[in-house]
Amino acid sequence: MMSRRMACRVTAVLLAVAAALPVGTAAAAPGPPPPAGGRALTGPASPAVAGRTTAACAAGRGPYQRQVERWLRLAVDGRQSAADCEAVRAFQTRQGIKPANGYAGPVTWARMRLLSARTAPTDAGAEGATGAASGPATGAVAGPASGSAAGPASGAVTGGASGPAAGVVASAGCPVRSYRVACVDLKRQLTWVQKGGKTLFGPVAMRSGGAGHRTRTGWFRIYWKHKNHWSSLYNAPMPYAQFFSGGQAFHAVQGSIHTTGGSMGCVNLRLADARKLWSVLKTRDHVYVWGRRPGS
Repeated sequence: MMSRRMACRVTAVLLAVAAALPVGTAAAAPGPPPPAGGRALTGPASPAVAGRTTAACAAGRGPYQRQVERWLRLAVDGRQSAADCEAVRAFQTRQGIKPANGYAGPVTWARMRLLSARTAPTDAGAEGATGAASGPATGAVAGPASGSAAGPASGAVTGGASGPAAGVVASAGCPVRSYRVACVDLKRQLTWVQKGGKTLFGPVAMRSGGAGHRTRTGWFRIYWKHKNHWSSLYNAPMPYAQFFSGGQAFHAVQGSIHTTGGSMGCVNLRLADARKLWSVLKTRDHVYVWGRRPGS
């Protein structure tokens, strides 16, 4: 009986306290809903518009301001205006680039280059499709001088006897041949595979060697393929590695390939692109590298 009386008294006290509270204070008000899509802003922060708590548009000019303005057919002055920002934001939104803040950064510019090249990747360098780019010597295979069956040390800079000397600049444009050619456009940071007038793969965005580690130019051949390669030099994975010039290879990387700095000489690809390229290229297929990476 004593326990029942005590329970009744406790209940009465709680009811009295609840009745004394003002309406609406018994529970905290719900906060604003989370943004659609969750944590969408995964890119680096860009300069904010002064006076705004949350910047809807980037105020500062991006590193590719002029190129982006020219691609969007805006007035090319290299300065970020409100109209520029809105036009870039609209493009980013259509292409699914996040954050869509109007900043003319490397991801936006890389996407524009890729879209321009999709229909006719060789157009940007068609004038170089003949002449000096006549092809490698018959049967030549670019590879390490030792010819070791185990392959080169990852990242090695030793070239094959048939490859050009380091620093040789190949003529512009990817030559059209009757056999498969993996084209590596250093200037536009694009790669694709063509045979005759048909594109078999790509074009896709890539990352080549940066300053001090340039990707060598000229004619080469795929001389070794290693699907689960591990770089002993850099202690890093190189999935779907396809070597064409010493330690330089096509291979997948983790993270973004759209960085200011380049690779250590290899042609870096997104995992999905590297996997597909692996299925397209065969040992002894030709590789043609030309141009120069901006900033290298």
